[in-house]
Amino acid sequence: MQRALLAGMLVGALCGYLGVYVVLKRIVFVGVALAEMSSAGVALAFWAATILGFAMEEHSPLTMIGALALMLVGVLLFSLRWTKTVPHESTIGVGYAVAAAAGLMLMSHSAKGEAHVMQLMFGNILYVSSREIWEFAAAAALVALVHTLFAKEFLFVSFDPETANALGYRTRFWEMLFYLTLGLTIAFAIRVAGVLLVFSLLVLPGVTALLLTRHLRRAFPVAILAGVLPIGIGLTLSYALDFPSAASIIMVSFVFMLLAGGARLVRG
Repeated sequence: MQRALLAGMLVGALCGYLGVYVVLKRIVFVGVALAEMSSAGVALAFWAATILGFAMEEHSPLTMIGALALMLVGVLLFSLRWTKTVPHESTIGVGYAVAAAAGLMLMSHSAKGEAHVMQLMFGNILYVSSREIWEFAAAAALVALVHTLFAKEFLFVSFDPETANALGYRTRFWEMLFYLTLGLTIAFAIRVAGVLLVFSLLVLPGVTALLLTRHLRRAFPVAILAGVLPIGIGLTLSYALDFPSAASIIMVSFVFMLLAGGARLVRG
């Protein structure tokens, strides 16, 4: 429970922060698409191990390499505007569908892939290891450093790209760097918490924060708080009532969002 609480708070804080961008940039499904591609990368690693005839442990570094490799493919696919005639949402949909299909195909020919990828999809934060926490903490520190150093550029390019272009900002570079930090977060976070919980934490805290405050800079600390608080409450409820931990955390986060929506209606 202590490891689960620590891991969950780290994931909730970082995903809550990035979720403000995800919600405002209207790229909610990029999160689940990148997560699906990372899962397909894990399935690819298990399939390759089966083909080559050697046993691979569940926490093998090769699974992380596979997840990161396909995550980078997703970053390249989603951060570039390939053509003006095809909407960006279509590219995201293609990436998600192909990754899901590829994952299923690879799982069907892998001895351990199906069980492990199902674990990635739905997750169980109670089973998180100290090693996975340290790995995610290192990735989170790198992402936090990048966003601290370049917060102004990310904000400007994300929410006023035309003006940023006119002032000489390399919008494509900053867009790709943002997607890279998002993909890195997801690739490591799904090993800790599973796709379902990570996707929820990329959406619900961000929505909660934007309902509670009209000031963009205030939304980030509020989103971090909204990402962290449901972890402790949800884990406590799951322990006391014997509910799945991820589902409990998500429902608590949803209640927070409903309360924020109610507060927004009262304030007008």
